[in-house]
Amino acid sequence: MMNDKNVEKIVKLTLIRLGVKCDLIGFTYLAKSILIAIERPLLVYNLKTLFKEVAESCGVTNPFRIEANIQNAINSTYKYKGWTSFNDLYGVEVFKPNYKPTTAEVIMLIAEYYKLGMYEEAV
Repeated sequence: MMNDKNVEKIVKLTLIRLGVKCDLIGFTYLAKSILIAIERPLLVYNLKTLFKEVAESCGVTNPFRIEANIQNAINSTYKYKGWTSFNDLYGVEVFKPNYKPTTAEVIMLIAEYYKLGMYEEAV
């Protein structure tokens, strides 16, 4: 099993590859959400609890700020280049060109990308 720093590095590089700008606050929160989802995938079905955990780990008092910043990162990426980059990542059509994925879909797909070891093929 890889150490936490390697997992974090892979998750952040994957986000950058997908076009998420790393200067957005939501980038950090999204990465943290994915790291938690890798360990506990069912939390993706309860985003309120997931965001609460991210808020606690980042020292943020209001979990709504976590959600808003993640949503901003997703929306910015969608406007900037769309999310068809997931298609390149997975090698199949995950999303149609004008489809904007939900927060849960983004978190889940990147967590699964890591868990399936697909990042090894991208190196």
